[in-house]
Amino acid sequence: MVYRPERKALIILLGSLLIILLIHAGITIGGAGTFSEPFDPTLPDGTRVSIEGSVEGIQKTRSGGHWNAIVSGTRIFIPRGTGDPGLRIGDQVTIYGILTTYNGEREITVQNIRDIIRY
Repeated sequence: MVYRPERKALIILLGSLLIILLIHAGITIGGAGTFSEPFDPTLPDGTRVSIEGSVEGIQKTRSGGHWNAIVSGTRIFIPRGTGDPGLRIGDQVTIYGILTTYNGEREITVQNIRDIIRY
């Protein structure tokens, strides 16, 4: 038998779970662009940004198996754990990532291979 306080706690718990699932679904459907800002080098490190443009360069790093790309003049860092981006010079892309500074230069660090969208 479920007593009144337990029933109330169960309703609150199930309601909270439903709200979390709805928020998760909204974020998943909205995609990476939901919380990103257009790239601007004056934004602070740690800002989720997006950039659209043409791939001007792509190369694998000498060590570590990472990738570096240049999109519309901006350096894009693709860590080894995200997988092979499969980019080619001239590809039209939208890339989402975290704005960082590396060796005094602004770059976008991709966190998931799905954050690279080719057209």
